[in-house]
Amino acid sequence: MAYDLQEQESIDQLKAWWEKWGTPITAVVCAGCLAFAGWNGWQWWKRNEAAKAAGAYMALQQAALANDVKNIASLSNGLLESYGSTVYAPLGALVASKAALAAGNLDEAAAKLKWIVDQSGRPEFDTIARVRLAGIYFDAGKLDDAIAVLDGAKPTERQNSLVLDRRGDVLAAKGDVKGARECWMKVLEAPYRGDPILKVVEYKLNALPAVQ
Repeated sequence: MAYDLQEQESIDQLKAWWEKWGTPITAVVCAGCLAFAGWNGWQWWKRNEAAKAAGAYMALQQAALANDVKNIASLSNGLLESYGSTVYAPLGALVASKAALAAGNLDEAAAKLKWIVDQSGRPEFDTIARVRLAGIYFDAGKLDDAIAVLDGAKPTERQNSLVLDRRGDVLAAKGDVKGARECWMKVLEAPYRGDPILKVVEYKLNALPAVQ
């Protein structure tokens, strides 16, 4: 097929342009395709891992309901080791910690909560874990450790009352009546009037001795 002069010039320009830019354009397109394929593969892997973690978490809940101490330990450890990046790992750690605490195993309960704080990378569970861990330290008489773990908390507005209530418990045990009173008074000043913790805090305040 014959081309006129103008068409031939256009073809020559296109060829010259492709010779200059064809390789980098092809590389960019290939890189984009690989990135898209990699992203899809990553999403599939995350969904697959989440599904497996969900199954392990359900099994852990069943073991907890049955008070199956041996399976609670093995399932929770497996969940943390194999699916630690999923949301089910800190949830499982909370379940396992509660079961260990009920069984009187304070060290195991504390270990699971410390994992949430130090390794889960899930700030939404951090405050709950810290409050519970401070409670374990409180029961063990480790009052300074309890204060230290509460100092690291970054609670949401609705979680402030939990941290303040626990801090009040620890301060009262340390003999700091004024400090405990200040914490509990702040709880009563919270805007969430339906919070069931308010009645408990009122009782604690009434039980405090007068500050000399």
